[in-house]
Amino acid sequence: MSQLTGEKIALQLQTPGRCRMHYQILVKGEVIGEVELDHIAWRSGEAELKIHIFDPAKRRRGFGSDAVTTLLEHAFGTMNLRRVYLRVHATNTAAVRCYEKAGFKKEGKLKRSFGGERKEEVLLMAVSRQHFSKEKPARAV
Repeated sequence: MSQLTGEKIALQLQTPGRCRMHYQILVKGEVIGEVELDHIAWRSGEAELKIHIFDPAKRRRGFGSDAVTTLLEHAFGTMNLRRVYLRVHATNTAAVRCYEKAGFKKEGKLKRSFGGERKEEVLLMAVSRQHFSKEKPARAV
């Protein structure tokens, strides 16, 4: 299977498909989460990014940021995508910060009500190949 390498992590391809690329996130051989490009639209050059770090103790240590950046490098460089987008709960400030570090910008909001007082706000964020390559700091070689 295919593997991508970041600064702190490796991404091991699990489910290749025409419209979905699913990777396990590995740190020193241990699976700590998963990241994927879903709903890949080859004609428009777009895909949706999804990520999950399983163990809360592994969060806020840069693994997610490295996984997102590594996958974006592959999406824009190898897969030749033009734009990657995502949805994130507005209350998940750590995730929003991770995405902003990778170059994502807020494009909109979805507000949902579940009856009564329970409400939810979801941010829509995206990064283009052009913006990612301009804003992304160069990795040390």
